[in-house]
Amino acid sequence: MTPPLRPTWFEIDVDAAVANLQTVRRLVGSERKIFAVVKADAYGYGSLELGRVFADHGADALAVADLADGVRLRRSGLALPILVYPNALPDAAPDVIDAGLIPTLTDLDAARAYEHAVTRVAPRRPLDVFIKVDVGLERLGVPVDHAVKLVVAVRELARLRLAGLCTHLHVPKSADPAYVEWQFSRFTTVLDTLARQGIDVPIRLAASSPLVLGYPSTYLNAVDPGRMLYGSRLPDAPAPAPLRPVFHALKSRLIEVKELTPRERFGPAAPFPIGASMRLGVIPVGMGDGFHRLNAGSVLVRGRRVPILARPSLEHTRLDLTAVPEAVVGDEVVLIGRQGTEEITLDEVAERHDIDPLALALGVGPRVGRVHVGGQASRWPDSDARAAAGA
Repeated sequence: MTPPLRPTWFEIDVDAAVANLQTVRRLVGSERKIFAVVKADAYGYGSLELGRVFADHGADALAVADLADGVRLRRSGLALPILVYPNALPDAAPDVIDAGLIPTLTDLDAARAYEHAVTRVAPRRPLDVFIKVDVGLERLGVPVDHAVKLVVAVRELARLRLAGLCTHLHVPKSADPAYVEWQFSRFTTVLDTLARQGIDVPIRLAASSPLVLGYPSTYLNAVDPGRMLYGSRLPDAPAPAPLRPVFHALKSRLIEVKELTPRERFGPAAPFPIGASMRLGVIPVGMGDGFHRLNAGSVLVRGRRVPILARPSLEHTRLDLTAVPEAVVGDEVVLIGRQGTEEITLDEVAERHDIDPLALALGVGPRVGRVHVGGQASRWPDSDARAAAGA
């Protein structure tokens, strides 16, 4: 493979993702199904690549929020069930059916639209559907008080088959366990009411990452972890098992190095103070790649921290290389990650910008090449990009 035209890349640790999935399996047991959440392009790490990894290493199903993501996953050759959370209009029903996806319904009008679409698109087989119940997040889902009625009505539609009920609990930072249990009990009350009416719910899904980590009573017979698969958890959540960050490193290379001297005229108008002789370095990454929200104020060059000069521009960022006189064009620059004994951590960057560390991968711009590293990455075509980048 030829070297990348723009030497800036994002390294994603596939082995860490596998280890995190295995941690989920140890926590929930072999009898429960794992719906591995790869929404938002797998939280920025690549839904096609991570979807394949999770499928190959024990996930029972995948879950997405965007219909287009689900269609791409299916077209990539993945055969396992793919659940689509409610995020599309009913007129997208033919696309859902054609791709063999499982839609999540929240009202009877949508259910009827899917019934009609199945009649036209695939009349010979019923369509598996989930119904989402809103128990406290106040976002998407049928209200608890109307959930049983909706389930009964959907079961009367001959071309739809109830595959499961799901919910998403509101678990804020430092959540009161009683508040979490109250929401969960609202969901189980719906399940119990349906059971008394003789209605079987094959998949009962409530436990997202915070619940997998801290509330084993919510596991039911399936879980849908997201952020913990990528090595992220709520700051105050218990840690029953270690998680490994999938965000391995964000890197670039020096494309220019030059000496600067103080200006004799117009010194205050310089883009940054030049009080003495200085070595300037430039790397090809900037605001267009999200780096203005992804930097720690410094980077690593030859194992040493060097400061960023001024604010990143659209395409480039300037560095003060005065303390690294041996640095030359082509040297690797670590923006996030480890180099030698030094490290710039995700938490350091997140704290500087007051954002959730989970959002950092989402902030890496689409022009930055994704390189999936680790032993499990060797099967993917882009694994050769790491060698091409000289990483």
